[in-house]
Amino acid sequence: MYKIIGTDGREYGPINREQVGQWIADGRLNRQSLAQNVDVPGWKPLAEFPEFAPAFSNIIAAGTTAGPSQFGSSGTPSSGLAITSFILGLCSLVCFGVFAGIPAVIIGHMAHKRARRMPAEYGGTGFAIAGFVLGYCGILMTAAVIGMFVPALSTAKDRAVSINCMNNMKQLGLAARIWSGDNHDKYPFNVSTNNGGTLEFCGMGSDGFDTNAAMHFLVMSNELSAPRILVCPADTSKTPAFSFQGLRAWNVTYQLRTGTNIDESNPTQVFAICPIHGHVLLCDGSVQKGKKK
Repeated sequence: MYKIIGTDGREYGPINREQVGQWIADGRLNRQSLAQNVDVPGWKPLAEFPEFAPAFSNIIAAGTTAGPSQFGSSGTPSSGLAITSFILGLCSLVCFGVFAGIPAVIIGHMAHKRARRMPAEYGGTGFAIAGFVLGYCGILMTAAVIGMFVPALSTAKDRAVSINCMNNMKQLGLAARIWSGDNHDKYPFNVSTNNGGTLEFCGMGSDGFDTNAAMHFLVMSNELSAPRILVCPADTSKTPAFSFQGLRAWNVTYQLRTGTNIDESNPTQVFAICPIHGHVLLCDGSVQKGKKK
């Protein structure tokens, strides 16, 4: 009685000698098909069983072939999948990174697994191992490159946001200077409400900044381009107002200093700051870059 490994990699049997001979005659088995005598441990090709030599001789004498076999028409194990994995692995190192590395790993493991399970049908174990190893290297290399670039991209983004914030503050300073030019060189908080200012709304907070910054900026709405410039692009706690008519404290990031000494005659006095970046707007309209808190 014999056990047979079919072309699908599955084990069949036990079957008797006559049945094996019939399968050989039908072309379902060839010389390299793996078989095992149930009384003798170990698998080996059918060609090594003397009792089946007549069956193979009859096929040759009849001028026939064994038909589809475990080895294909060339009589050598198939290594196509393993070689594909190897090529993809190389590509992952050269230029394609994870796009070739992941398929190389998957295909390499598949090729290696079936080469171990069915060595008579599938070969290329070395190519398979090389393929998935190179694939892993390609993936790791891509991860390392990303790891180097992500902090750089984050830094560039933070820098752009900081510059945007400084531009907002420059617009605030310009708007205040334009407003003061039409109001005897005084900022809104130094002009009475009777004359269109916000003097009566001044209120010093414990932090030294005015508590009604939104009201002071509202008076300068004609000089300001849009309500959004009152919110630092890095401030997630504030939301830009849709219009100046709806401007409230939660629509303003920048902290404003008020007082009779805050005007263009004191150019080095601090007019406003950004609590996010620490940028400082002076009364002369210049902005000093601060350090992000």
